[in-house]
Amino acid sequence: MDKMRNVWILLRKKWIQQKQMLHYGRRNSPKECAARLRRKCLSLLLVSTVGFGTLGFFHASAMPRTGSEKGSRPGTPPVSLQLQLPYCSATNLLPCGSESVSELMLLHYWGIPASLDSVVSSLQKAPLQQAKSGGLLGPNPNTAFAGNPRKKGSAGCFADPVAASLSQLLPPQLRAKDATGASLDSLLQKYVANGEPVLLWATVNMDKPSVPLKWNTPEGGTCCWPRNTDCMVLVGYDQTCCWLEDPENTAGPTRLTRQLTEERYNQLGRHCVTVSRTRE
Repeated sequence: MDKMRNVWILLRKKWIQQKQMLHYGRRNSPKECAARLRRKCLSLLLVSTVGFGTLGFFHASAMPRTGSEKGSRPGTPPVSLQLQLPYCSATNLLPCGSESVSELMLLHYWGIPASLDSVVSSLQKAPLQQAKSGGLLGPNPNTAFAGNPRKKGSAGCFADPVAASLSQLLPPQLRAKDATGASLDSLLQKYVANGEPVLLWATVNMDKPSVPLKWNTPEGGTCCWPRNTDCMVLVGYDQTCCWLEDPENTAGPTRLTRQLTEERYNQLGRHCVTVSRTRE
């Protein structure tokens, strides 16, 4: 019996060795295993992108509240705070899409797996075209996007159309609001300090507002749209500066002085959109 038992043990050892060679032998060296893991990760990302649409995936860390902060006394806003958003650049995505890409970043921050296609589709748009009497004819940017984010020569829109677009994509637990007119300090203290990023309108690189693109509206008014208008996400602050995620850059976030940020924000008309947790 002992001899049979020893033979069985020997056969089992050989079988285990063969199995180990099959899974961990020469064909699966540590370098090869690492390369295989990288390929699998890349495949998962590609599958996610295709599944959700263009850039339709969100980062696992993009759930509120995340970020780095330096606290102050209990019950008071932190002295400095920087929320972490999954950054996305509009470069090579949309010719005129800072509103849509900023909205996409905000949705992904809240864990909403929206795609860029769904964001653009949900945005109210109206043509920006040559009028028969000369000049351009287009919508009021407070009610619709002038042109199309996917087309060159388009302009953009302000807060209300973006808030309406967000409302279509957010769950009932979150509420989008056109908060136009709010001061920069109030946005930082009431929203950003509570883990709620804000969309605001300023200018590309915080340069001075450029020569405007002008068009007539169906209501008989005239719109003057600064050509370097830029929608971005306000994500943090410290004692002297603000942190912004600007889709017109190639990387984020960007740290800019509060004074300059406030000046450009005010010059563009204090247009902003907030997304907050629904408060019963």
